[in-house]
Amino acid sequence: MRMGRVKRRVALIVEDHPSLQQAMKKCLEEKAFDVLTALNYQSAVRVLESSQPSIVCVDLELPNESGYELCEYIRQKASVNKVPILVISDRGFPEDMAHAEEAGANAFLKKPFPMPRLEKYVNALLDGAYASRPSVRRLRVP
Repeated sequence: MRMGRVKRRVALIVEDHPSLQQAMKKCLEEKAFDVLTALNYQSAVRVLESSQPSIVCVDLELPNESGYELCEYIRQKASVNKVPILVISDRGFPEDMAHAEEAGANAFLKKPFPMPRLEKYVNALLDGAYASRPSVRRLRVP
């Protein structure tokens, strides 16, 4: 029996702070992800037109359009509307989390965060019990 090649997971990181974007990229690449990046809504849309990531990590505070708008775009686009979305923000108020969930986010990670926490959230969204039950409130990874 011939073994097929294992398909690598693809993460899209939409973050406008280059140093954080690079740290997140490095973290996920070390965990065998292929990582695509975008600095704003428009570049993220271009990436989504030509690829289908396994997960999208979105900063809420992007230049021009917000991360909320990108979440809504993803949920309306048939080819990627089931992809888990991890929202990342320095906002941590319950209303921000609720707005992110309404926009389509599956989880909310408050900045600043250690990179191992990013890995835990990504793994929980892709592999854990939360993968089939999207909700910001349900995902609380220690």
